[in-house]
Amino acid sequence: MKPVLWIMAGAACVALAGCGPAPLKGPKERNVCFHVGFPKDQPPKFNVIKKDVPSLEYCAAHLDALRIKFLSMGSPRKEIVGVYNGTFLWSDGRGVKIGQSYEGARIPLLTKAPDGRLVVPGAFEVPEKTDFSDVQTLPENLPEKK
Repeated sequence: MKPVLWIMAGAACVALAGCGPAPLKGPKERNVCFHVGFPKDQPPKFNVIKKDVPSLEYCAAHLDALRIKFLSMGSPRKEIVGVYNGTFLWSDGRGVKIGQSYEGARIPLLTKAPDGRLVVPGAFEVPEKTDFSDVQTLPENLPEKK
């Protein structure tokens, strides 16, 4: 009798595992760059940013430009989400990340250079050590040790 209960419990667990919300799927229209909007109490909305975009990097640049435009209009969101050929993109102040699903892992695609441009990670050099070999002078108005 116990094996029957175990089988029924296992079947119930498998059935309940499929009851979660469906993962968010992005549109797979070729060469179309989308912004994903999340209206309150509604399903996500995919808004076309630009059509005939030649590559993922161009879509990332358009998405970052849209993020900057939103910030200049006073938007409180620091990150926006986009989709290109079914691949999700996240743009924030540090760069653009990509992922195959909205809920999954995010991998850096482009980073911000010191001048604000989007570049491939590692395209610019950051000095490993700062040179402190020149003489430092102390201000004269520091309190004295007691």
